[in-house]
Amino acid sequence: MAVNAVIKETKLKLQLDGGLNEKGNPVVKSKTFSKVKTDAVNDNLFSVAESLAGLQEMPLIGIKRVDEIDLQQE
Repeated sequence: MAVNAVIKETKLKLQLDGGLNEKGNPVVKSKTFSKVKTDAVNDNLFSVAESLAGLQEMPLIGIKRVDEIDLQQE
C-alpha cells in the first residue's frame, strides 16, 4: 500500500522576541502569514520573512514554514 503526501496549505511564521515575562523567562510572539504558494522555494520564503521582519517592532528570532499535508492512499 503506497501513500502519497499532498501539500494542501503553506504558511509562513515569524517568531519574534517579546522580551521577558515577570519570572524572567523569554516570551516568543509570532506572526503567521497564510495563503503562501505551496510550491514556494525555501530560499524565497526566507528572504520574504527577513523583509517582513524589518517591518516588525520586535526582533526576529526564528522563521518557520508550516505545511499542512494530506496523506492519500493510492
